[in-house]
Amino acid sequence: MDWIFVLGVVISVVLCVLTFISIYITHGRRKYSHIPGPPIDNFFLGHVPLFSKYVKEGKFFNAMTLDLCKKYGPVFKMNFMHSTFVFTSDPQAVRELQITGNHPKSYITLEGIIYLFSERFFGKSLVSETDQKVWVWRRQLMNPCFQKSYLRGLESALNTEIDLLITRLAGLADGKTEVSMLDEFNHLTLDIIGKIAFGMQMNNVVNRTEKSEFTKAIQLCFRGISENVRNPFFKYNFFNWNFINDVRKALRFLRVFSKQCFEERKAAIERGDYTPDDILNHIVKMKLENPELDDEVIVDDIIVFFVAGQETTACLLSFTMICLWQNKDILERLRTEVFDIVGMKSYLSIEDVNKMKYLEMVIKESLRLYPPGPNTFREPKHDIEILGYKIPAGTPVAMSTYVSSRLEEFFPDPLKFFPERFSPNAENKITSYTYYPFTLGPRTCIGKSFAEIEAKIILAKIIQRFNFEMDPDQSFDIEESTTLKPEGGAVCTLTLCDSFEG
Repeated sequence: MDWIFVLGVVISVVLCVLTFISIYITHGRRKYSHIPGPPIDNFFLGHVPLFSKYVKEGKFFNAMTLDLCKKYGPVFKMNFMHSTFVFTSDPQAVRELQITGNHPKSYITLEGIIYLFSERFFGKSLVSETDQKVWVWRRQLMNPCFQKSYLRGLESALNTEIDLLITRLAGLADGKTEVSMLDEFNHLTLDIIGKIAFGMQMNNVVNRTEKSEFTKAIQLCFRGISENVRNPFFKYNFFNWNFINDVRKALRFLRVFSKQCFEERKAAIERGDYTPDDILNHIVKMKLENPELDDEVIVDDIIVFFVAGQETTACLLSFTMICLWQNKDILERLRTEVFDIVGMKSYLSIEDVNKMKYLEMVIKESLRLYPPGPNTFREPKHDIEILGYKIPAGTPVAMSTYVSSRLEEFFPDPLKFFPERFSPNAENKITSYTYYPFTLGPRTCIGKSFAEIEAKIILAKIIQRFNFEMDPDQSFDIEESTTLKPEGGAVCTLTLCDSFEG
């Protein structure tokens, strides 16, 4: 009868564990019982089944939170297993969490990019550092290489890289050849960040026979993040282990590659060799002047600049082209502005595109509807109150510029692509607390100015030279992975504008 005794012990242990977990979950959720939210689908999983339902329907986290915001109001809670998250679209709460209160980022929401499948990815980079004091110190060290005065020195290299894509597209502009603009922009933005930030000639635009190992590694890591976010149990499925191992190899490759770039530049500077005045140079000199900086953290930043500086701009440009194609009157007004200011000039300066006020409005409106990085999370340092609801300290609070930008109370006719919303003379003034594609306050994206300049010059050159028609089968839905991107890749056919034919 020993087996009966053993079975009884096992059952007792299991029941004790389940009882402990149940008490722990119940106690944790009780602190949020006063906050509205959808009914819980499963006691242990919380709202994971609801999220999974959206994923199966081809929707995504932001579509879910938008629906819940419309149903439950500007403050609601969601439970993911033992963790409780609060979502808010209240402008004053956004202001408190991101600006005046300077609350830290939420570690629990960054875990999947700090370490992806137990392999270091973003680590303690500027994006994922949650210690505010450490972050402030490191941000101050990095700020100089993202100032507008510094970026002006990169103008020539930026034009050179963009012109390689323009030349390639001109060869495909027969009105018949289908071109995935998302792919083209991804190759271009990776080449730009490689050349301008790290002095590397990556040649992704020109060499299309075989993707570089670096490009393949980045794309694999993006897929890994996407799968990890969509399914919290993904890594426990045996059938996914081969893919997970491939992602881990890609992560190790990125880290070794980035560390090698850093070490080679450091050695060149110490030898007194000529080195380009780029972001990598600044990073190395920063390390030499501050030896207490951890080399691994520097590698984290290099990886982030490569990864984050590439896909976000490519997604923005792809969505903008789709929106312009859907709104031909806006496209023609933009093209008129471009020709009025620069005519047929091939070299576009920062001053040139900064004169294009309608171009700026178009890009802002595209970012409103399709922000590549739609969400940000903060953890209040102390108990706060949002619209009468007490939010305990340490609660992950989610804010979404995607959701706020699609609420009628903030943006009349929110689904309409209407760049004039951002006109200085617009009737309804847009506040920073309802529109924040680069987040707000001290933790505003350090690459904001660079991304805006890059997007303006690329889009102006495309509009200046090409007519385009989207493929009839092109989907206008959103695909959510690490970023929001156009489903199907913004496939179109191109022809040269009359002024550039022949």
